[in-house]
Amino acid sequence: MGNQIDRSCQECGTPVDQLPTLVEFEGQEIFLFDPVVCKDCLLSLCDSFSVRCENCGGSIPPYSQVGVLKAENGQKEFVHMNTTCSTVGSAFYGYLGKGKLHHFIEIEAC
Repeated sequence: MGNQIDRSCQECGTPVDQLPTLVEFEGQEIFLFDPVVCKDCLLSLCDSFSVRCENCGGSIPPYSQVGVLKAENGQKEFVHMNTTCSTVGSAFYGYLGKGKLHHFIEIEAC
């Protein structure tokens, strides 16, 4: 009874025993609460949808907050949201989803 949370992987339907899902990918520990994804699928998503940080060259996995830089021809480039990589001064930021930018916000005009 009560509210039961579906703890099935949204990718493959496998039951997920523990949240957050924790994996290591390219030297980074990734903790994912939402969406619910199993370890195997999270690693697969990281392989398929990670982008490179324009500042350090490291991998930014999907479902991460990102700094957004304006590039040529209307393109966008991404940086980690940490003090080392975020040269955007938090004027632009977003949430990297599964292969696209979600909830992109311009906080102030530069």
